[in-house]
Amino acid sequence: MPFRPGDSKSTDTNIRLATEGLNDQQILDYLRANPDFFQRHATAIAELSLSHESGNAVSLIEHQVAILRDRNMTMRRRMNELLQAARNNDEIFAKTRSLNLALLEVDSWHELNEVLATHVLVDFEADFVCAHLAAADLALALDHIQHHVEALPCLHLQDGNDSACTVLREDELYQLFPMSDHDETGSAAILKLKLQRGSGVLCIGSRSPTRFAKNMDTLFVQYIADILAKVMNRLSA
Repeated sequence: MPFRPGDSKSTDTNIRLATEGLNDQQILDYLRANPDFFQRHATAIAELSLSHESGNAVSLIEHQVAILRDRNMTMRRRMNELLQAARNNDEIFAKTRSLNLALLEVDSWHELNEVLATHVLVDFEADFVCAHLAAADLALALDHIQHHVEALPCLHLQDGNDSACTVLREDELYQLFPMSDHDETGSAAILKLKLQRGSGVLCIGSRSPTRFAKNMDTLFVQYIADILAKVMNRLSA
């Protein structure tokens, strides 16, 4: 049988307690009328402040209750942090999935340029994005795809790694994102593109020097770079 308001004789009292201002005597009367209240709501005890008459000394019971209350607050805070991290990861995964599906539909370098602008700049709220290709037998000069006859720009920033997040000076920002205006500092994620012809990097940048910190997890953006490289290999074939 489904629960209805009339199924519990204490429901009306509970609603009144939750919605009306109460004085101490009303609370006492309610607890006396419901002596099993703390048996039914055992966790509420840890949230109460109960002092134990022991002079200036702190009693063992009071100390234990304080420890339990602190642990309860710490666990709640940690649980909230985990839930927020899970929501953030779900959001990033959904945006990454949308980008990858759009990449699968790309049939030209111009379409690829538009996909990078639409999904990376808009969906991922980045300030800059540019893919740099070198010695790939191409002649490209698009807003977000640049070709270089010889070396890629700022190779030293990768330090030999497949991915790197770093703070950039103004001159470095201009090298990585030549079609944009820049402030004195910014930051970027620089990701190696695994190309069959030549070499390449995908650069995603921000005007904030702290947006792409060195300890940032690059799992999702590296996954994007891997899919992007496959699309580029297909277009170059």
